[in-house]
Amino acid sequence: MININEIKVFLEVVKAGSITGASKNLFISQPAVSQHIKAIEEKLNTKLFERVNTKLYLTNDGFEIYKELETLYRIFEETIEKIGAENIPANKLISIGASKTIGNYLLPSLIKRYKETENDVYFSVRIQNTSEIVEKVLREEILIGFAEAPVYHKSLNIGTICKDELKVVCSPNSKISKRSKVTIEELKVLPFISREKGSGTRGIIESVLSKYKCVPLNVVVTASSNEAIKEFVAKGLGVSILSKFAVSADEKCGRIVSKIIDGVEIERDFFMIWKKEKTLSNLENSFKEFVKSLKF
Repeated sequence: MININEIKVFLEVVKAGSITGASKNLFISQPAVSQHIKAIEEKLNTKLFERVNTKLYLTNDGFEIYKELETLYRIFEETIEKIGAENIPANKLISIGASKTIGNYLLPSLIKRYKETENDVYFSVRIQNTSEIVEKVLREEILIGFAEAPVYHKSLNIGTICKDELKVVCSPNSKISKRSKVTIEELKVLPFISREKGSGTRGIIESVLSKYKCVPLNVVVTASSNEAIKEFVAKGLGVSILSKFAVSADEKCGRIVSKIIDGVEIERDFFMIWKKEKTLSNLENSFKEFVKSLKF
């Protein structure tokens, strides 16, 4: 049976793209990381990764296993978080949720900055797509949400927190990788890796490109996470359009490259939402005002 530590290490290797990166992020030795991966491969009787130069890429079996284990690990973390939250004083706990791009790439640094000013505070965080976050705020399962698409609902307050730029990303081996721009006509026919329905990123992309008669795109794969999309792109299975926050680290290490669309800008605002008739605590109001004051 696979244990939770093995799952955690496996997911971190996927995220980091290497044994070395996972080792640094988890503060354990490289041999220990390798041993965890080997243990999972032996238990499942399959190969999870293939090596290209210094980088590790998921095999087909590895990707399918990754999707299942990512979901299981998220459920595990949410369960532990819920149990832990029950022992935290209500006046010290902030329940928030974020869409996937914000939650994975912006929220950690945002919370870190807040805790530098208010150390004695705890966060319960949910990360799902935009439509799910909106529903959770409306049901008061979370009190403050972060969304990457405009939210129109009479029961919700909405405030802009920062701007984001969406970029076309491709493999370094792609035929467009050496050029600074890609045309709309090219984008129409290139194999495209898309986010799932309900994704704020997908909604913005389709809204902008529809003005240029560039939808539907030539979608060959639909995936529910940016990390999965980047794996497909890095392996040369297609191009995609992702947030600058999501691709920054991957660009720096050369796994993927980004392009602008000739004559087209895809920008969006990131938003904070909270329910109008719900009274926020002093701590929640403090966090909300702190976020509104930040410059990204």
